Amino acid sequence: MEDEQERILVVDDEKTNIDVMVGLLSNEFRVLVAKDGLQALKRTRSAPIPDLILLDIIMPEMDGFEVCRQLKGDPSTSGIPIMFITGMNNPADETRGLQLGAVDFVRKPFNPSVVLARVHTHLELSRQRKRLLELNNLKNKFLGMAAHDLRNPLNSICGMSDILLNLQLDEQEQRRFITSIHHVGMQMRNLINDLLDVSVIESGRFNLSLQPDRLERVILSRVELFRFELEKKSIHIDAQLAETGMACFDDDRLSQVVDNLIANAIKFSNPGARITLRTGTEDGKVWFSVEDQGPGISDDDRTRMFGAFQKLSARPTGKEKSIGLGLSIVKKIVDAHRGEIRVASEMGKGSIFTVVIPVDKEQ
Repeated sequence: MEDEQERILVVDDEKTNIDVMVGLLSNEFRVLVAKDGLQALKRTRSAPIPDLILLDIIMPEMDGFEVCRQLKGDPSTSGIPIMFITGMNNPADETRGLQLGAVDFVRKPFNPSVVLARVHTHLELSRQRKRLLELNNLKNKFLGMAAHDLRNPLNSICGMSDILLNLQLDEQEQRRFITSIHHVGMQMRNLINDLLDVSVIESGRFNLSLQPDRLERVILSRVELFRFELEKKSIHIDAQLAETGMACFDDDRLSQVVDNLIANAIKFSNPGARITLRTGTEDGKVWFSVEDQGPGISDDDRTRMFGAFQKLSARPTGKEKSIGLGLSIVKKIVDAHRGEIRVASEMGKGSIFTVVIPVDKEQ
C-alpha cells in the first residue's frame, strides 16, 4: 500500500532532474517533490515527514547547504538522512556538505543504479538507527519499571521477615507472614520474568522449539499453578476442553501465553466469578480461548492493548500488580507461531481471548 512505502523527498529546481529522479524511484518509494529550499523545509516539517531527502545545492533564494543546516538544527527533522545530488565537483563543497550533517554526496551526471543502491543503503541504516533508539528507550523503561515496581515488594519482604526474626509469633501468625512473603516473592518473579522475556524478544534472540503435543494437556497443567489465586478470590474455572489432536508448538512459550491470559482473567474478575477455558479445531488449526466475566475492554483500550507497558483503563479487582507487559508478550509469542489472537469483548460483561495456531511444524 502507498502509505506503507518509504517516502523520499526530491529537492531540485530543474524539472528535468526531478523527472529523472521520480522515474528512478517511483516504482519502490513514495516520491515527494520540492522545487526550492523554502518548499523543501515546509514539506519536511509537515506530517508525514520523509524518510530520506535527495537535495540539490544550487537553487534560488536558499541553497541546499542552508536547507541542510536548518533541517539538522531542528530536533524534529535532524534524524532524516540527506543525500546531496549536485553538479558541484569541488572537494571543499563535498566536505562542507558532510560537515553540515549529510550522509552522502553524489555528483551529476550520476549512474542511476549507483544512486539507487546508495538510497537503499541509507534507508537501511536509518531503519537500524531508529530500531536502536527504540531498543534504548525500551531498556530505559525496563530500568525504570524494575526500580519502581520492585521497591515496594522488597520493602514488604524486608518488613515481614524482620517481624518474623524479632517477634515471638504463634504458628498461625508465622504461617500468615510466610504466605504473604511467598506471594510478594511470586509477584517479583513474574515481573522479572516479563521484563526478561520482552528483552529477549525485542533483541531478536527469540527462537521457538516446536514439538508435537496436545493443547488441552498444556492448558490443564497450567491451571493447577493458579490454585492459590483462584481460591483467594473464590473464582471458579470451567474447563471445557475438546480433544484437538496433535499440534506443533513451543511448550514453554505457549505456556506463557496460557499463563498470561489466565492471570489477566483472574486479575480483572470479581470474587466469585467464573472463568471458562475452551479448546477446538478449525481449518487445519487448533485454538484455545479464555473467557472472563470482567469489566470488558473499551474501544480505546483495544487499539493499544498489545503494546508494551500499556496500562488499560480497567483496574485489577484485588489490587494485583501490573506493568502492562503480559499482553505484549502474548502477542509476540503468538506471532512467532504464525498464529493469531482474537479478542471479543462487551463492556460490563467480560472478554474472550482466543489464540489460534497452525497444526503443522512448518511454520
